Amino acid sequence: MKEVIKNLLGFMYSFSMGDYLFFIGTFLLIVLFIYVLYLIKLSDEEEKEEKEENVSVTTDDFDLEAVTKAIEKDYKPETIRLTPYEVEQEQNAIISYDELVNKKNTVGIDYDDEYASEIPEISIKKINLTSDLTKIEEEPKLAVKLMQYDKEEAFLKALKELQEKLSH
Repeated sequence: MKEVIKNLLGFMYSFSMGDYLFFIGTFLLIVLFIYVLYLIKLSDEEEKEEKEENVSVTTDDFDLEAVTKAIEKDYKPETIRLTPYEVEQEQNAIISYDELVNKKNTVGIDYDDEYASEIPEISIKKINLTSDLTKIEEEPKLAVKLMQYDKEEAFLKALKELQEKLSH
């Protein structure tokens, strides 16, 4: 046992001051590296907790379906803002823009007769210009459809669980 201690002390005395500084520096770098890894892991866990809290708050407070139904029900196109020049032209016009917009839904085509053509795919119709009948086409409504992300969310959840299992 005395010889082992003598050999160890002899080995320690053979080091120079540079060797001691090298070993101490290496040890400090390893400790610093471990500390940085610990801080990174702590910040990741805090972010994960914050995200979970944010997700629970946002899903409870905001009803996307109700908003889309309200948009479908109350949708009105934005009014056009005219420049002074456009206002002057509108006043001097034979027919105004508002009249055109109002008449676009009331004007329709009424046919008097239908004639046979040499080509069977083509039908020839005579337009009745004196008739007061109007064909009103329904204005297309804005339909907002919600996308379903159930499969994608389940896949992401499975990936997160796999990542957690692999990290532990």
